Amino acid sequence: METKKFEDLNKGDQIKADLYSRPNAMNGKYRAAQIGLDDLAGIKSKDIFFLETLKVRADSADKMIAEAESQGKDTKDPEVIKELGEEINALGKPIHRSESVMTAIMNTIRLMITYGITIGIWGLVFKKSFLTFGLYGTIAGLLISLLFIAPVTVSQRTKERIKDTSFGASLMLVTPVIYIGIAGLVVWIIRLIFFN
Repeated sequence: METKKFEDLNKGDQIKADLYSRPNAMNGKYRAAQIGLDDLAGIKSKDIFFLETLKVRADSADKMIAEAESQGKDTKDPEVIKELGEEINALGKPIHRSESVMTAIMNTIRLMITYGITIGIWGLVFKKSFLTFGLYGTIAGLLISLLFIAPVTVSQRTKERIKDTSFGASLMLVTPVIYIGIAGLVVWIIRLIFFN
């Protein structure tokens, strides 16, 4: 078997080599902590985003293990390392890039539909075409998502961060538009009943 120099490896293999060569990987602390850094064989070297996320996780684990050791805790004790593993896992579950991209796409579609329907309703209020105004709303939703939501969502590296980002975007950009749409519906119904 031919051995390669570190510099000759692709970026993904370099990250794997770094993770495997860390003292806490070699002494079995990652495995004992059950933080998902002990078996990287199933991860493709081209999945750089995920491997970089694991590298950040390893950095956090190394820091937390060193901190525990500086406080006099015996990290060779299975109970202590398991407790540390729970703290490390609480930082969030790493995700693949495809999950963050799919979440960004779903957020974009939701925003486009919400804006399209809301602005379409206001088109009816002003006795214009629902479809034309709806198209304008859909385009506005797409632009807002592409400028503000999608880039932030795609850059997230844990499931928890993706959920928080989606919730925040929904709270700031979807909920108020729903209220505006409901107000438009009320105005349209009043117009139909009293002014038609």
